[in-house]
Amino acid sequence: MTELPTLLIEHPSGFTELHTLRAPTTRVGRARGNDVTLDDARVSREHAVITVDGAFVLIEDLGSRNGVFVNGRKVTIDALASGDVVTIGDSTLRFTSQHTDYSHIEAEPLSSVPGLRFLPDDTRDTEK
Repeated sequence: MTELPTLLIEHPSGFTELHTLRAPTTRVGRARGNDVTLDDARVSREHAVITVDGAFVLIEDLGSRNGVFVNGRKVTIDALASGDVVTIGDSTLRFTSQHTDYSHIEAEPLSSVPGLRFLPDDTRDTEK
């Protein structure tokens, strides 16, 4: 059985804790009903959700006021990789995935690219 990923949470108070993510989702926020509770005024009651789906782990902002940042970049939804640093409010969450095995992932080719159109040959600009 593959170990679930973890978060090393550094609270603004300096307290740190290790939290193992739940499958399929881990809810993060200020309210006590969340799986990860961050006692931080800059964190919304229901701030973000982390989804574990096989080899993929996604973090999604649930419309929070102050946002979710992955490696310093504000995101709405983003895939996490081991070593990523997530900032929510004044809290830092260091994501670690020890035993992720990507060998079983298979990509399927797209039959077409949505929105891609080719012009007929006679209308292409061939002059340089």
